[in-house]
Amino acid sequence: MISFRTRSESITSIAILVALFVLVATGIVMAFVPKPSVAGVATGKIRSQRELDDRIAKLEAERLASRVSINSLVWTQAVAEVGPKALESVTAFAQRNGLKLIAFRPQKTAEINELTQLPFVISIEGAYPNIMRFVKDLETPSLKLGTGMVQVSTSDPNSDLVAATISVVAYRKLETKKPQEKPNAAKKEN
Repeated sequence: MISFRTRSESITSIAILVALFVLVATGIVMAFVPKPSVAGVATGKIRSQRELDDRIAKLEAERLASRVSINSLVWTQAVAEVGPKALESVTAFAQRNGLKLIAFRPQKTAEINELTQLPFVISIEGAYPNIMRFVKDLETPSLKLGTGMVQVSTSDPNSDLVAATISVVAYRKLETKKPQEKPNAAKKEN
C-alpha cells in the first residue's frame, strides 16, 4: 500500500498521503463552519431588498434632479415665439462682440422624446477672437440654446475677418394636442 522503495511507489504513496491530509482537513473545517439556517437566509434576503430599495430611491432622486436640470434649459414660450426671442439674444451678442450678423435661419423642427427640437443656423462675420467670444456667449445656460456645430472660414484673405456658420438648437416641451370638444346638444336646440 504505502511504500517508498522505488520511485513510482514513492510518487503513488505521496499522492495517497496528500489525499488523506486533504480529506482530514476538510472534515475539520466542515465541523467548525456554521450550517446555513432559514433565519440567516431570510436576513440576507431582507438586506438585499433594503439595498435594492436604497438604490431605487437614489436613482429616483437622480432622475428628478435630471428633470429639473433639463426643465431649466427648455423654452416655455410658444414655438412661434422661440425664434424671435433667440434672434433678439443672438443679435445683442453679435453687436456686443462687434460682429456682423449675416443670417439667422430656422431649420426643420423635429420631435424627440418629449421635446420639440427647434434648430437654427447663424451666419456671422468678424474677427476670429470676437467670434469665439460670441460662441461662448451662445453657450450660457440662460439663453437656452445648444451649440451643435461651428464652422469658421476666412472671408477676406487680406484682412483678419472670418466668416462663421453656427448651428444652434432650442428645445421646447412637446405640445400635446387636446381632444376637440363636441358641441352640446343643448346648444343645437337654440
